[in-house]
Amino acid sequence: MPTYRGRGLATRMLKRALSVLKDKYPVLRLYVMEGNDAESVYLNLGFIPGVLEIQSMYIPLNQ
Repeated sequence: MPTYRGRGLATRMLKRALSVLKDKYPVLRLYVMEGNDAESVYLNLGFIPGVLEIQSMYIPLNQ
C-alpha cells in the first residue's frame, strides 16, 4: 500500500527472514517480475540479478 512505502518495512522483514534462513540454505533465490517496485530493496540486501527467465502460463479455453 502506498501509505506504507518508504518506511523500511520490507527491508526489515526481509532482513529478519534472511537471518533465519541463511544458516539453513547454502543459496537463497528470489524470483520477481521484471520491473518490480521493490527491486532496489533486494539489490540493497545483497541479491544480484540472475538469468532472465520467461515463463508463459495460461488457462486453456477448452477444458
